[in-house]
Amino acid sequence: MKVLKATAWLLGILTLASCHSALQNKTWKEGVVTEEFLFEEAPYPSCHAATIVEATNGDLIASWFGGTHERNPDVCIYVSIKSKGSDKWSEGVQVADGVMKEGPRLPTWNPVLYQIPKGDLLLFYKIGPSPSTWWGMLIRSSDNGKTWSNPEKLPEGFLGPIKNKPVLLANGTLLCPSSIEGDGWHLRMESTPDFGKTWQMGDTVSRGKDTINAIQPSILFHKGKKLQAIGRTRNRHLFSTFSKDNGITWSDISLLNMPNNSSGTDAVTMKNGQHALIYNHVWPNKDQIKGIRSPLNIAISKDGINWDAALVLEDSRIGQYSYPSIIQGADGMLHCIYTWRRQRIKYVKIDPSKLVSLPIVNGVWPGPTKDRYKVAVCDWMILKRQKLSAFELAKEIKSDGIELDMGGLGNRETFDSKLGDPAERQKFIDKSKETGVEISSIAMSGFYAQSFAERETVEKMVNDCIETMKNMNVEIAFLPLGTQSDLLKNPELRPKVIERLRWAGEQVNKIGGVIAVETSLDAAGDKKLLEEIGNHNIKISFNFANAVDNGRDISKELKTLGRDNIAQIHASTTDGVWLQNNKAVNLPEIKKTLDDMQWSGWLIIERSRDVNQVRDVKANFGANAAYLKSIFNN
Repeated sequence: MKVLKATAWLLGILTLASCHSALQNKTWKEGVVTEEFLFEEAPYPSCHAATIVEATNGDLIASWFGGTHERNPDVCIYVSIKSKGSDKWSEGVQVADGVMKEGPRLPTWNPVLYQIPKGDLLLFYKIGPSPSTWWGMLIRSSDNGKTWSNPEKLPEGFLGPIKNKPVLLANGTLLCPSSIEGDGWHLRMESTPDFGKTWQMGDTVSRGKDTINAIQPSILFHKGKKLQAIGRTRNRHLFSTFSKDNGITWSDISLLNMPNNSSGTDAVTMKNGQHALIYNHVWPNKDQIKGIRSPLNIAISKDGINWDAALVLEDSRIGQYSYPSIIQGADGMLHCIYTWRRQRIKYVKIDPSKLVSLPIVNGVWPGPTKDRYKVAVCDWMILKRQKLSAFELAKEIKSDGIELDMGGLGNRETFDSKLGDPAERQKFIDKSKETGVEISSIAMSGFYAQSFAERETVEKMVNDCIETMKNMNVEIAFLPLGTQSDLLKNPELRPKVIERLRWAGEQVNKIGGVIAVETSLDAAGDKKLLEEIGNHNIKISFNFANAVDNGRDISKELKTLGRDNIAQIHASTTDGVWLQNNKAVNLPEIKKTLDDMQWSGWLIIERSRDVNQVRDVKANFGANAAYLKSIFNN
């Protein structure tokens, strides 16, 4: 027995060592062949719920709904085609709407594509005011998605596949994974033996003793006639249920030790018998059923129960990546499509033979966490504004990055910046690579003293910053509203500030970036401001000093503001003492709060200098960087 235990212990150590070794070179992008958007801009502000299929001629067909916003009556169903051998998707064409012969126009929802072998292409969708009151619709195409039939309403009570693709069983029956909402969430299976001409309703699947609320199933194939349904819940976990009789009856729903943030998933059984799952690997907080919809991940499994981490398709604080669809093409490639920030639809092609996967143990995505939080310093505060020597000094301080300033403003038309000169800008890029010190963000610190609300050339200033972000591949711009646009002292400036920030958000969206705004408001005020701006590319740069100076608890403020509203954190206070000596800053508690929120990003040191040695850059910033890292990277 001792020998067996020792052997097991050794095998465990070897496995851990092997995983650690594999992680050293893991990019989480292995196997990705193509990443592209179906369109750069659409004639509607919001889109969602994409589906994809391979037509009989080898073309890829995609569909989604788009309109003003989800539930709006103007939401319609669109289709785009990527012809076999083409490198471009066609312009999205409207193929269905919710215009009623009698009564008000209604929104459309959740298109689902299915290609009948050697037959028509089917497009299922829903019409109705809400998911609890919608009904099923169907249109058909006999020319690979170019033209479509008149809409058919499914028989009373039938919804068709609710989000994810139907599957064809060996007996010729098309099994449609469906679900209903309203009085709790319930799974059920609908089927058609003749591709939509007649329908059969399956039993509602038992929610089990734990009353699991589950919807939007995907169907996986196992040996024999065994099927598995897997998907979304309100119970923080993915659900699973099995059928041993080809989908006629199903086991009670159970929960997998895999996270679900109450967001849609999809899965497919590959030709090699393994299963691929696309989903947000996000655990909601224990007292919540919903969680943020980033990152977007792919996992693979041999048994549908134990999953291995394979890919991270998206991981950004800017927006959500959700409602994915996945298929395997005739060429063996995986084809994925999903909502990108509710603004565009993104397509990814993956070679499954090149996937590199690692076990997901106890629901934890594998990998080191040290890069979850990174520490940076402001170049102007270490007395190196727009100087190449800032990188060497930051490295000596043991900072991971620099918040690089655009330069002073004064009475100039725009910032006094070297970074508009390609040759000068390249020097900074090269120095960053040479030292290993990243550029965390581009700062417009000139607005600490100048008025963002009233300067006439604000558009040029912001555009110059965005152009610098684009050319230096930096995601975040820092914008302090400062003393001249303080919304507490100057509330009359609020409409103008909102107008200009809304415009700035539209501009930075063009490069996929975000503007992090620092205000004098509390967290509730910041959150309300963001709601009024209404642009996901405008977020908050949270400052410890604002909370501490006004007697507010940092952790409570962070919770109030919320993970998705925080672009970066200025993790320092007004000068006085180092962070480690400041009793108003409970850094371990702050880390726990951010961990629970699943936030990640840059912690930027601006001040917290010891007043007795305020000009000693190395001592002040070195001490604060060391303390932040001792807590956040331990």
